[in-house]
Amino acid sequence: MKELVKREYSKYLKDRGANDSFIRRFLFLFHLIALAFSLLLTRWRLRKVDSLGKIVIAKGKPAVQNKGYIKVGTVVSIWSTINKTRLTTHRGGILTIGDNNFINGAIISASTKVTIGNNCKFGPFSMIIDSDFHNVKDHNKEGESREIIIEDDVWIGAKATILKGVTIGKGAVIAVGSVVTKDVPANAIAAGVPAKVIKEEK
Repeated sequence: MKELVKREYSKYLKDRGANDSFIRRFLFLFHLIALAFSLLLTRWRLRKVDSLGKIVIAKGKPAVQNKGYIKVGTVVSIWSTINKTRLTTHRGGILTIGDNNFINGAIISASTKVTIGNNCKFGPFSMIIDSDFHNVKDHNKEGESREIIIEDDVWIGAKATILKGVTIGKGAVIAVGSVVTKDVPANAIAAGVPAKVIKEEK
């Protein structure tokens, strides 16, 4: 919590282009009160989450449908301003979200397992879905489902889609509107439909 206060104060001064002063510190107390209220409101909005980290802030009203297990780490921001963030687990599904992540209007659905590391960013309308839901040949049958793994420091652009069985390596970037059907190596940039690696840094 001490680190959060330091970070928020630094951000508060930067946003206002101001130097540290008694008046600024006094006004910052009101900012902290608003932040504390936001943390409490988030607890209510994410009450269906099984395990919630100490510092999680939901801006707007995310939709949570939990028939499996959902774990959210600490220092996580879940925004539903541009688009409503949706966290869904189906029966037996597991969704794990690590620390220091920013989810901005994404749809994340776990029928089997979706694992998200630390320091990741998800743009508006991005989708992470580990199941086909319906069989390709017989639409009345259940589709295939395979685990999705998103490692640390990954950036998923707006309207990108991550499909079943994909692992995205540490530090990778998925461009806007891409559809990822195969693994993406660490520190690579992938783009297109289906997504292909267009740049890879060592």
